[in-house]
Amino acid sequence: MATELDTVEDLVTAGNAALARADWGRARRCFESALGREQSVAAWEGLSWATSWLGDTDASLDARERAFRAYRAAADVGGAVRMAGWLANDALHFRGDQAVAAGWLERCRSLLAGRPPSADHGWFLVVDGYYALEVDADPETAASRGAEAAALGAQLRVPDLEALGIAIDGAARVVQGRVETGLRRLDEAAAVCAGEEFELPISPAWTLCIMIAVCERLGDFARVAQWCEAMRSIGDRLSGRHLIGVCRSAYGQVLACRGEWPAAEAELVAALADLEATRPGMAPDGLARLGELRARQGRVEEARALFERALPHRPALIGLGVLALEEGDAVGAADIAERTLRRIGEAAPIDRVPALELLARARAALGDFERAGAASAELAQLVERLGTPYLRGRARLVAGEVAELRGDHEQARRGLEDALDLFGESAAPYEAALARLALARALVSLGRADAADAEARAARAALERLGAIRDARRSGAGAHGSDAPGLGELTVREREVLGLVAQGLNDAEIAERLVVSPHTVHRHVANVRTKLRLHSRAAAVAYATREGLL
Repeated sequence: MATELDTVEDLVTAGNAALARADWGRARRCFESALGREQSVAAWEGLSWATSWLGDTDASLDARERAFRAYRAAADVGGAVRMAGWLANDALHFRGDQAVAAGWLERCRSLLAGRPPSADHGWFLVVDGYYALEVDADPETAASRGAEAAALGAQLRVPDLEALGIAIDGAARVVQGRVETGLRRLDEAAAVCAGEEFELPISPAWTLCIMIAVCERLGDFARVAQWCEAMRSIGDRLSGRHLIGVCRSAYGQVLACRGEWPAAEAELVAALADLEATRPGMAPDGLARLGELRARQGRVEEARALFERALPHRPALIGLGVLALEEGDAVGAADIAERTLRRIGEAAPIDRVPALELLARARAALGDFERAGAASAELAQLVERLGTPYLRGRARLVAGEVAELRGDHEQARRGLEDALDLFGESAAPYEAALARLALARALVSLGRADAADAEARAARAALERLGAIRDARRSGAGAHGSDAPGLGELTVREREVLGLVAQGLNDAEIAERLVVSPHTVHRHVANVRTKLRLHSRAAAVAYATREGLL
């Protein structure tokens, strides 16, 4: 037992040995026993790690603050910087408190001023670089800090600093759009994780976390899956619920994109429980990802609640904008997209992708094709730099949708066919089904009824397999997957538009009657014709007459 050891030094040694073998409970008992005899700064620092791994947030923060003060009192600048850096990191991950984190980082800068480089200086560079990447959206600073930390780690032979520095540098390069060199750096960080012995158990896990997060945003699902397996192994070995939570959240998103929705739901729900229990500052990612899955499943109010809980997290704000657009609030959706783009700026292209998608769709729905086209063009330029088939497919889907609303059905057809091919290459069945639906609308407008019908049927079958019931019904399927089209497949607004079409009103006249843009009316008419498999406006009039809508 820890209490049977002779001296405080013996207890601290035993506690550190327990930390090394991931015996967090015994480590805590050793350090607490040492502190029961005297105020040992080494025991406070060790206790901060043991309680951190056990998920006791309050005890961990208290121990680190006490260690910081003790190091300051002993004029041990390196120890004080080390504790201040970890307090900054904990403020982000435990509390989601960016201001407190920034304050601790400033404390590090003040303490390090005029001092020669050291390992503790390297830890400050790691935390500061991570903050620049994740909070300030400043990838240039992040890359600089990461490269400096990596070089210092190599010089001092501290693999923890080398791996984390390389990972931050690589992630920052990907965010900037320097994907090829960024991915090479990330692969190098993975090699360091596989081949070196680390001083701190947290180091390889944090390295992988940085790598997984940026590649998930990039749509590089193969790397994410590979690194998630490595993260799982570390999390299981260290009994780190928060590590497993990070892994599960990212992997759940990959499963959702691949169309494995039941498995994705299990991973995301479990990840969220882990993160909220142990690292609430990291939970917004899990909330936003689960919200996106709920929206795809048609569980709109659940999705909205999850997004609202994750605010002001950017993906959650974009999620609310997508829901607003689907509900007909194109002005609100455009406002959200433009607000998000202002916050991101031009330095982080990868972060601009979802906001540009939303902006292009919202502006097209409002009939503002100049700004819709500009957003779509910027999106296309960005994804060509980023390079993955998945992101290129998303850009082509948006371009096709904008072209279809603008009335350029041939251009829409080409763009949507390209999107369909790219989604097939990246194994993204939900996006592929949406591309098929949009392609069906374009083909209807081009008078190619048989081809449109084939695309709509394929989309409907894919959506039903996925469990996207709301989207399947919009595509023209009945509640039980029936092929027989009917008024029950139309939204209230689509039925209203169909009735006005049957009265002989053109799109401009319907738009004036409903107080919407003519292009919104055009989209509703196209949706009606796709869902009911009507090949002309005259057929729509005949159908409405037959169904008694006049």
